[in-house]
Amino acid sequence: MVTSHSLTFLLLFHLAFSLSFTFFASAQVSPSSISSDQIKFWSENVHNEMPESIFKKLSPLTKWDRNYYTKMISKSDFSESPNFCTLAKLSCSSEYDDFKSVKEAYAMTKAYKNNGALPSQSNKVDEFSYFRLSIFREGNKLHLSDLEEKIPNRAFLPQEIASKISISRKNIRKIFPKSYELSKSSIETTLSYCNAEAMKGEIKNCPKSLEEMISFSKFALSKNKLLALTSQSTRTGDFLIKKIKKFDRPKVVACHEVYLPFAAYFCHSISSSQIYAVDLIEAETRLSVNTVIAICHMDTSRWPANHVAFKILKFSPGEGEACHWMSNIDLAWIADD
Repeated sequence: MVTSHSLTFLLLFHLAFSLSFTFFASAQVSPSSISSDQIKFWSENVHNEMPESIFKKLSPLTKWDRNYYTKMISKSDFSESPNFCTLAKLSCSSEYDDFKSVKEAYAMTKAYKNNGALPSQSNKVDEFSYFRLSIFREGNKLHLSDLEEKIPNRAFLPQEIASKISISRKNIRKIFPKSYELSKSSIETTLSYCNAEAMKGEIKNCPKSLEEMISFSKFALSKNKLLALTSQSTRTGDFLIKKIKKFDRPKVVACHEVYLPFAAYFCHSISSSQIYAVDLIEAETRLSVNTVIAICHMDTSRWPANHVAFKILKFSPGEGEACHWMSNIDLAWIADD
């Protein structure tokens, strides 16, 4: 039998457990750590709480570490060391060459200079990876593919250190020679996207720090206060749409994690894009599953004709919109209006 005292206890326990993630996170870091500065910068510029995918990338370095390695990395003979990589939580000794997310995400919108050809794409085509706006109807049944991207977790570098690194083959090979050899394919993919020319109407950047990503998004959106949108979980299966929320904003910045030894993103703002938050429920039990973020590109006229989206959606460039879900490590930035 549940008494009023036990109910009160349960309610209080639930309330305490439901405190915001950002408030909890900020209480767990030392004021002398770089992560405290990163949390402060987030709270000053972003209206909503920091998602877990970003929180786990906060730098573990102390301010003393930052000052020391900022001086060291400026020296011409500096390169990765086990101590630096461990302290900064970088991926210097792990091989990683399964870099699919940005290959798919950026390929959606980039017509490359070599006759519009795309980087190599897998022959395995997920027929649910692209869809039309017409699926966005409450009660509609849809299949959600696996949105989890299993990329090694690395921390952001402090912006003072990150600013000393250029995203070029020469610089990455000099500072991270072992990392480059172990994960050459993934790093080269990152370099090709980050150094490619922006297409017409696109504003792009590859931020090397959390502060740089937020600052770029503010610039691209021409706003000083932001909202960060992420897919809340990555369950796969057949679900029903319970609720659809369209964020009525003229601009969206999409950031896809790219692979370098430290946490980095490819961010771009594309005109004629719409963003939605979609609440999904179990088809039989009607229990809540998750909220996933979708971006719809309304103008596909500049996409290369051999893009996989046209194979799935069965139309040609410019004949319709193409939508896709955002993975667990993607971020969408919009103005906080």
